[in-house]
Amino acid sequence: MYDWLLSTLSTSAITTFLLVVLGWLGRNLIKNRLKASVQHEFDEKLETLRADLRKSEEAFKADLRAKEAQIATLQSGALTVLASRQAALDKRRLDAIDQLWAGIDALVPLKMAAMSMATIKFDASLKLASEDPKVRDLFAKLPGNVDLKTFPKVEVHKSRPFVSEIAWALFSSYQAIVGYAAAQLQLLKAGLNVPDLLNAEHVSKLAKSVLPHYADYIDTFGSAGYYNMLEPLEAELLKELRRMMRGEESDKASVEQAARIMKEVEIVNEAISKCPTT
Repeated sequence: MYDWLLSTLSTSAITTFLLVVLGWLGRNLIKNRLKASVQHEFDEKLETLRADLRKSEEAFKADLRAKEAQIATLQSGALTVLASRQAALDKRRLDAIDQLWAGIDALVPLKMAAMSMATIKFDASLKLASEDPKVRDLFAKLPGNVDLKTFPKVEVHKSRPFVSEIAWALFSSYQAIVGYAAAQLQLLKAGLNVPDLLNAEHVSKLAKSVLPHYADYIDTFGSAGYYNMLEPLEAELLKELRRMMRGEESDKASVEQAARIMKEVEIVNEAISKCPTT
């Protein structure tokens, strides 16, 4: 009986053990299968997500390339327009420089008037001319004796927007100074003894504002010395025009000087315009 009991217990223990093992194996098998199933499903979803991301990335890159192409086209067009405008502006600036310098050439007859006045004491000569017709005839034969009302106008105003402020001021002052000399000669020719009509102080202030280093010279020689200032004035204008051709911008000092010069130019031109001519 003891053997039977031992045999029965051993069989029961073995059975229990087997059941436990089988249960453990079953649970692990189910667990592994579930894990594999979940992993498979996760891998499928992950791959789908990756594929979607790749598609989105490709679409984004394609859209980016398209936009970059659009931007490049716009930039190219804008740069082309800008370059075209700059080229047109540069050409117009060069044309304006030519026009302004041609204006100096057109003023040669008035420059001759300044040359004639360089040897004449204006106030004393004006008194003589008002009293003696022969003196008036003599002055009528001097170089530079032109009628300011019929003298061809210098067509340079179209160039003004394309030249620097100081370039325009230098030209305008040159024109005013030679115009003043021509007006003096006209008064001598007409024998009109009105010296106050052409106030020498106005031209003196203009000349000093243009060539300040000539101040002492102007104080010494007055209007008789203006002719000798014309060449330095031409040189200053030429230097400014060359600076413009190099594409250099005006500085603050030159802009302020140009404003001062133009104020004096307006005063002198107003006096010249009131001068009667014959």
